[in-house]
Amino acid sequence: MVLCKKVGSVYSRDRVFSSLGNLFEVDMNFRRLMGFLVIVAWLVQPAAWATDKVLRVDVRSRPPEMVIDGKQYKGPLLDIIERAAGKIGYRVLFKERRFSQSLELLQKGETDIVPRVVWTSERAKQVDFLGPIGQNDIQIEFLVKPGKEGTIKRFEDLEKLRVGTKEKTAYFERFDKNTTIKKIESFDDDNMTRMFQGGRFDTMIILDRPAVEAALKKNGIKDYAFAEYRYPLSLKIYYGIAKGHKQRAGLQKALVAMAKSGEVKKVYNKYGISISSAK
Repeated sequence: MVLCKKVGSVYSRDRVFSSLGNLFEVDMNFRRLMGFLVIVAWLVQPAAWATDKVLRVDVRSRPPEMVIDGKQYKGPLLDIIERAAGKIGYRVLFKERRFSQSLELLQKGETDIVPRVVWTSERAKQVDFLGPIGQNDIQIEFLVKPGKEGTIKRFEDLEKLRVGTKEKTAYFERFDKNTTIKKIESFDDDNMTRMFQGGRFDTMIILDRPAVEAALKKNGIKDYAFAEYRYPLSLKIYYGIAKGHKQRAGLQKALVAMAKSGEVKKVYNKYGISISSAK
């Protein structure tokens, strides 16, 4: 027998090895338990996410109503839909996309809400709408080179020119349905202003002047003017929502209440923007 001394006691080698084996077994069982708990947590996580109350909201640059600053999304349209979602127990998840892509995904039900979608009878066949939460009284304008302001004095003058437009954008019915005007599409304001500067078209139609002016400034374009012809438009403010969305009724109720109570106007005023009540 081989003897081992430890604090005045005598143990056999077998007892020492047996004790070490027990410790090793306990350690292995602990490791297995921890591994099992990690796997369970990993499996449960997707299920928890699936039941989370989240609305996917697409964002694009439409200053001052939607402003993208790095990864920060700001503006009254975003604050308002976030508040409305909160009133029915939901939160929002913002995702930046081009409008044409957002509209396509909305039609497929692959995103939930797109702010600032102009209502048209054609669109109403493919998506539903929330609102209107108010309206903007604006003028559709046409950007031209300095000295060319008088080339567009009436609607018919547009039929002689190449007109830059933004894809999937609704302007006003007479323009949208006109097939005589040569329309050259671009996917966003940034690209369209650079095309204007490069002479790709004679004029570009403007629905949101602040957004276009922001793009012009970003690209350092100062050589522009506005044509004499303008088209007045009362633009009602809607959100597009996927057709048949289960939360549409709740959101509509919340938004209507916010508009009636003056909450919508207060949010707009916080950003220094005024809007009218929808008529």
